[in-house]
Amino acid sequence: MEMNGRNGRRVDQRIHVGSTPAGVPVIVESVPHVHTVALSVTATVGSRDERKGESGVSHFLEHMLFRGTKTQNFRDVNEKIESSGGYLNAYTTHEATCYYAFTIDESLKVAEELLADIFLNPRMDPVLVELERNNIKQEIGMRMNDPSSHLRTRMVEVMYKGNPLSRSILGTPESLNNFNSEFLVDYHDTHYYEPHLVVSAVGNVDFERVLEWAGNFDRTGGQAARKSRRKPKQAQGVNFFVKGEERAYIGMGVPAYPASHDLVMAQSILSTILCGGTSSRLNHRIRELEGLVYSISMYPFTFRDCGSMMTYCSTSMEQLPRLFDSYGQELSRLKGEGLVQGELEKAKYVLKGALLRNACRPDQNMSSQLHHYLDTGKVQSIEEQLEEINSVTGEQVMKVAQDILLREKVCTTICAGEEMRAEMVEAAGSLDF
Repeated sequence: MEMNGRNGRRVDQRIHVGSTPAGVPVIVESVPHVHTVALSVTATVGSRDERKGESGVSHFLEHMLFRGTKTQNFRDVNEKIESSGGYLNAYTTHEATCYYAFTIDESLKVAEELLADIFLNPRMDPVLVELERNNIKQEIGMRMNDPSSHLRTRMVEVMYKGNPLSRSILGTPESLNNFNSEFLVDYHDTHYYEPHLVVSAVGNVDFERVLEWAGNFDRTGGQAARKSRRKPKQAQGVNFFVKGEERAYIGMGVPAYPASHDLVMAQSILSTILCGGTSSRLNHRIRELEGLVYSISMYPFTFRDCGSMMTYCSTSMEQLPRLFDSYGQELSRLKGEGLVQGELEKAKYVLKGALLRNACRPDQNMSSQLHHYLDTGKVQSIEEQLEEINSVTGEQVMKVAQDILLREKVCTTICAGEEMRAEMVEAAGSLDF
């Protein structure tokens, strides 16, 4: 499939979507005028696919693949990619683990060889497994000691309680102790196979070259583990965790649309109207006019089969009741009075600006296309994304507001000192919109 401009509009995108003989999807955007290439191979397995005793294994495995291959140690790998003008990296999400290279076009062959080698032939040295276990425990400790990261971990934990989505991508110090070399090799061998692989590239490279490289992952002799994901039942109520002494860190979430829903863009525009930038409703009132927070964020948290609208902020404990009151009033005002003139158009420009400002880097384009494909099974060009933004109506935005901004569905998490616990829980319980 090739995507080009419509209605005479010129689009500097040449996107091809195909597959290898074994069925590995291959997504390539050729950008001849740049001198760089972003190249990735993704296993569509993440923390959501782990059993309870396996919590954190996808992320642990990601780390181990950078600890060397069967023929090269990690120093060899690092020196080769850096000496060729590029770098290797990876990340793990709830639903995927992506390994990628970003390099200059003249040395793409080095990145191709290294990326395939680390993905297919991890060393899994027991000594390095133990070393990496300690490193990830340090990472967990750092995250839990950071109040904002701690809040987000607790928020997802309580909102998706009883579902694998509730577990931290990093796992726990206790679950990490379950992993040894044999376990990691087995997990790799039963998940890093088609049909759970996707290859993606953006930059000065043609589709045929990437397709040929993707053939490295058409392996035989293995069998991908079947995945069975359960749609979570999202919890409501107020949850309090003792953390710190002077400030309160607050998360509020409501069930929202999944990534494939027809109104998912209207959902993004709603969150932008409420909290997208310093002039948005919540920022203007809660930060600029009332000085209750340094920052406040709201964004959709979406998966293929479910979603949430999350709000995060922090304030002093004594100001928490006023914050809940102002937050509820702003949501009530939008639901009751609707959009003001120009508000929809401004939100569209905010989203279009964010899209286009990031559209010139191959690594950003690759990540965007990959995530949209993983979420929806489709690839969108920039022009198609712009058309989707422009097509949203005010009526659609208000339908989303009425559908998802429901007081009885709110899950609230507070991380704060014990001193004013009763008052803060009462204030959260009285939130109304």
